[in-house]
Amino acid sequence: MPEKPSTLPANNKPEELTDPVETLDFTHPDYEFFPKGRHVYRQHGFYLICMSCELQHAIFIGANKHMVGETEEGLPILKKVG
Repeated sequence: MPEKPSTLPANNKPEELTDPVETLDFTHPDYEFFPKGRHVYRQHGFYLICMSCELQHAIFIGANKHMVGETEEGLPILKKVG
């Protein structure tokens, strides 16, 4: 019967397997996001989504509120329904 090929390397010593580890340094991120002073929000379902920032973000307002406009400062005006 033919022998199975050995799983050991040529030097006949088992190699230590190491898991790849990635070390992250959050004190020096690769990307920095500076939000604009004014946000332009649009309502999509239960969320107000900012359409003016390059990094999309949203606020959950729930099912019982609707955005009816904005103040002069750009803050959303919400109306309670139901």
